[in-house]
Amino acid sequence: MLGRLRNSYAEIDLSRLEQNFLALAAAMGGTSKQLAPMVKADAYGHGDIQVARVCEKLGARYVGVALVEEGIRLRLAGIQIPILVFSHFDSISAEAIVKYRLTPVISQFEQIAKLKSILHEQASYPVHVKFNTGMQRLGFEPEEAMQVVKEFEHDAFLHLEGVCTHFTASDDFVDSNGETQQQIKIFSKISENFKGRSKIAPLFHYLNSGAILTRVTPKLDLGRPGLALYGAYPTLQVKPAAMLEPVMSVKSFVGYIHKIKKGKKVSYGGTWQAKQDSVIAVVPIGYADGVPRALSNKGMVLIRGELCPIAGIVCMDYIMIDVTTLIEKNLGPVVGDEVTLIGKQKNKTILAEEVAALASSIPYEILTGIQARIPRVYIH
Repeated sequence: MLGRLRNSYAEIDLSRLEQNFLALAAAMGGTSKQLAPMVKADAYGHGDIQVARVCEKLGARYVGVALVEEGIRLRLAGIQIPILVFSHFDSISAEAIVKYRLTPVISQFEQIAKLKSILHEQASYPVHVKFNTGMQRLGFEPEEAMQVVKEFEHDAFLHLEGVCTHFTASDDFVDSNGETQQQIKIFSKISENFKGRSKIAPLFHYLNSGAILTRVTPKLDLGRPGLALYGAYPTLQVKPAAMLEPVMSVKSFVGYIHKIKKGKKVSYGGTWQAKQDSVIAVVPIGYADGVPRALSNKGMVLIRGELCPIAGIVCMDYIMIDVTTLIEKNLGPVVGDEVTLIGKQKNKTILAEEVAALASSIPYEILTGIQARIPRVYIH
């Protein structure tokens, strides 16, 4: 296999990942067994296998994925801890779930039937169930709680290992009248149906990154951090209970330098026009790599520790950067200089949250959008 030929890459700092994991465990109460980190979508672009190995080493109780295929990939890579699969599944997927010892999160009675049809009696196969408390996406309805209890109370095929729900908001956790608090009240009523049953003693969980960071209570048995594990915050307004470090940096380099006259236009459509004699650096990374096209004419990068603006439309494979101020400060640049799109350079940092704000997006989309053709380089 060829080594890395491209000098545009994402650097993943696994030591920071470990620090974030331990900080989140502390926010949950101090034990790794209270965490079920989410490693879906290739661990939010960070590499699912590498991240899952760190979580397993640090003692996570589960890792979570969205797709059955994601769970299979982890099993084939040697991950042994329980893997929660949160997606819808059909009969074919149910067979794969059992074959690869994945733990499904069930949202429909039909899914229970599909699993039981391929299990042997007395299998006691572990599953979790999800309730819809406001997301209107997946989950049993609250009024079906007792029916779900009866389904599992005397079932020899399936063992109810967990009960969960999904919060809809990342910015109203501390609002006593917010949607999150309303969902907590609904889930509390649901959970009462499962308590005190001799054959059912499930784990209860609903905490996502924002809820862990803002110390939403009750914490219940598990936290399911996703974005926070990777050192990003759901919103820039979050006042965190744990200090996190960004795990991913996205870097490229100056590939070419143009000197252009006042009035010359740059990139597709000529939406950027030089107001003076200017210098443009061409950087070989573009929207096919995960640089949002929405950053055209407003995104920033770091070159030689200075913020420099994107000039013109973001191309599929390139961005152009106005480096005129660097020239005026006698700071260069020269061909080969490092360009940081996300991360730290000298004493300045560009956060995924800041990129998201400029692109009218969210940090989840920015991180998961860093495409596979950008090589991942792991450091520890």
